[in-house]
Amino acid sequence: MSRRVRHPIGPAVQAPPSPTLRIRTRLRVSAADRAVVVALGGHLGRLARADLARRSRAGLDHNQAVWAERKREITAAASSRWAGAITQAANAAYATARRNQRRQQADLTRAIATLEDKLARSCHSATERGELRARRGARRLKFGYRSGGELAMKRARLQHLRARLAVLDRDVAAGRVHITRGGRRLLRHRLHLDQAGITTEEWRARWEASRWWITANGETGKRWGNETVRVSPAGVLEVDLPQPLASLATVTTGGRTRYRFQAAVHFSYRQAEWLAQVGDDRAVAYSIAWDPTQDRVYLDASFTPASPAPVPVYPELLVDPAARTLAVDLNHGFLALALLDRSGNPVGRLPHIPLVTEDLPASTRDGHLRQAITQLLDLAAAHGARAITIEDLGFSAMRSTGRERYGSRHWFRKVVAGMPTAQFRDRLVAMASRRGIAVVGVPAAYSSIWGRQHWLVPLASQYQQVSGHTAAAVVLGRRALGHSARRRPQASPGVTTSDRRIEAAGRPAGVESYRGDSVGMAGPGGEDQPKPPRREGSHPCGARPETATAGWAVSRSGRTVGPDPVSRMGTQ
Repeated sequence: MSRRVRHPIGPAVQAPPSPTLRIRTRLRVSAADRAVVVALGGHLGRLARADLARRSRAGLDHNQAVWAERKREITAAASSRWAGAITQAANAAYATARRNQRRQQADLTRAIATLEDKLARSCHSATERGELRARRGARRLKFGYRSGGELAMKRARLQHLRARLAVLDRDVAAGRVHITRGGRRLLRHRLHLDQAGITTEEWRARWEASRWWITANGETGKRWGNETVRVSPAGVLEVDLPQPLASLATVTTGGRTRYRFQAAVHFSYRQAEWLAQVGDDRAVAYSIAWDPTQDRVYLDASFTPASPAPVPVYPELLVDPAARTLAVDLNHGFLALALLDRSGNPVGRLPHIPLVTEDLPASTRDGHLRQAITQLLDLAAAHGARAITIEDLGFSAMRSTGRERYGSRHWFRKVVAGMPTAQFRDRLVAMASRRGIAVVGVPAAYSSIWGRQHWLVPLASQYQQVSGHTAAAVVLGRRALGHSARRRPQASPGVTTSDRRIEAAGRPAGVESYRGDSVGMAGPGGEDQPKPPRREGSHPCGARPETATAGWAVSRSGRTVGPDPVSRMGTQ
């Protein structure tokens, strides 16, 4: 009878590349420029809010005729190009709200099922649970809540979740969505200005700026890639003004009113790629935003290069005998890395990359993510890794049922909810695509357990210790390469059966096939810091020379290898 796997392991999947670029620069605007930005953003923002309200009221009855009518109304107050961008953004906002509703439905359904399952079980205190475990052995037991008070609280919460789900079901059936232009968080700050640390005037400025709209879609074949917001290669910015704002125009040609900014445009990041885009009249989308907290105006440019960096295809990587992958184990506070060759063998030891994002503002957290991903891509390029393997972590089930399943373990729920898994994945895919590196996602089930069982001891040495997170990264990399997590007993430790030719070909003197060379060891905080040399006549860990290799004998026999106490210790 085969052993049942509680968490099925699916195949590895390559993330689709994202070659689109988005760059930003600050505009050193004058007083006249700022007045135009305020007037244009306020006018287009009012049109965008009215159109979003109309799209929401249409609900499921929206069709092409309603869309055309919406565009005609906005065209009369702005232009056809402004109308196209505004209606398209309203449709996208409505579709996003509908997806969020369905996702919330699934989360509430899972949370209710978890509560019902635990409420159907008897209450047991911590002492009673220990006695039951000792009486029934190592079998997995399922308990209810710990006390009658907690049971009553969870019953009330169950009624609350059922009521929320009923309201949500009615909204989904009717096509009704709830969208706040400017953000609900900022709207709540209006009632708690003291806690937010802002005044009424500051809140009003932020609220108005967040509800502005100055975004123009790019058009291929038009001069410099955009007819509404035009930026010349020399850095001259011109904006097409609606008819109500025609009095602010400084350029009038062909019956069109434009305003030419006094501020010059210069992109310090990817300037050459942007020049190639506008020089060939390829589409470039522009957005103008105002930050009232610092009184700064920014210009964003989004485009897809004509010749993006070629990204390897996952099936091609599997047939390339020289392919390498850099496996990443995302943890709370750091990234654990492992470099593997095509045969699934670790070929290099890399230090952990710090990634601290807990209790940080969004901008600071994004900066830490960028820095960690940049270091990761630099290591992949330096060691010839054409692919990066990451865990397919979403924590969707954990975030939806964590309060019901782990209600008393607040620290655990905080750690899981604080890990930026989605931001890390999306940012990594975007940045890796620009460097021509593939990103492969693999299931994270059992990676830590099997990594400790099969790879923690073989990767350790007398003077180098390896953490369990690095062993888990090895398992992730092997799954991406099509290998199983465990090592085969027929070959040497760490070498799969299909790769015994590596052993037959011989190894350089002093090199062990299953232990990678120490790579990138400089700097504190790495897991591979060398131990001090032992004294004459002593042996590491206090073991005698004839008993120090007992672990390898177990490994060759094919039985499961558990980590010894020394190997279990790590710096992370």
